Amino acid sequence: MDRVAGIDVGKASLDVSLAGGPVRPFANTAAGRRSLRQWLGEQDVTMAVCEPTGGYERPLVAELQAVGLPVVLAHPPRVRAFARVCGTEAKTDLLDTQVLARFGVAVPVVVTPPPDPARVALRDLVSRRRQLVDTRTEEKNRRDKGLTPAVAQSTRRHLAWLDREIARLDAEIQQTVAASPALARRAQLYRSVRGVGEVTATILTAYLPELGQVSGKAVTALVGLAPWAHDSGRQRGYRAIRGGRGTVRGALYLAAMVAIRHPGALQRFYAGLRQRGKPGKVALVAVMRKLLLHLHAVARRGTPWIEELAPAP
Repeated sequence: MDRVAGIDVGKASLDVSLAGGPVRPFANTAAGRRSLRQWLGEQDVTMAVCEPTGGYERPLVAELQAVGLPVVLAHPPRVRAFARVCGTEAKTDLLDTQVLARFGVAVPVVVTPPPDPARVALRDLVSRRRQLVDTRTEEKNRRDKGLTPAVAQSTRRHLAWLDREIARLDAEIQQTVAASPALARRAQLYRSVRGVGEVTATILTAYLPELGQVSGKAVTALVGLAPWAHDSGRQRGYRAIRGGRGTVRGALYLAAMVAIRHPGALQRFYAGLRQRGKPGKVALVAVMRKLLLHLHAVARRGTPWIEELAPAP
């Protein structure tokens, strides 16, 4: 019989429970993680379930995977919904630990594969670049608001530093991609699709390794571009997208905006939807979904996208 351990990961502590049983604390240190691994082995645990916590879970996940213990990184909203279904409205570290253990037993889960070190490094660089770009946008917005000379000068200095740092990160991102033949090949394939530039290709390479590995329906759901039904009896509700990986979805939005402004299959597809009365946002989401499926196809085939072979709308 499978024995599932739920682990609530904090900056300083690791709380573990087996199938909703008593909670046992460990320190989130090298020694604490070693003691936790030993204890899990003594309990004949067959799978561990935890949630992503902004990076605090990385050392634990890597060490558990290194000793061959399957680990599931559960999606926090799904775990919270499961807790409510079980009647657990309160949220504490101890309750979260027990809920995670029960979640791993009751809900079909997918084991998280060991990460590719090159992809992890790329994802961290892309994430840092996005943070600095957001900060630069904020500073540019402040620059036009009648600042005093001293503050305006400070803003200009900060913007100059941000420009230099973003350029440095761009160079490091290019080096990281070039150093990995697998990542470089992926990025090259993605850039063959109309509308996909270097930044979008890098984001897809870093944040969506499932492209080409799972079904088309699964990948659209992962990104949050699958239209979910809202039907009841004879009533047919409005289909809407939700959830998914926002970073990838944002990159696809920009790529779709580029694609519909240049002649090609996606521009014709968008124009056809608009002519049939579809609202602009609905048509654009449909273009994003089709663009994602184009990318999924080139990743699965391992060959560049050829525009002439794209089906007409």
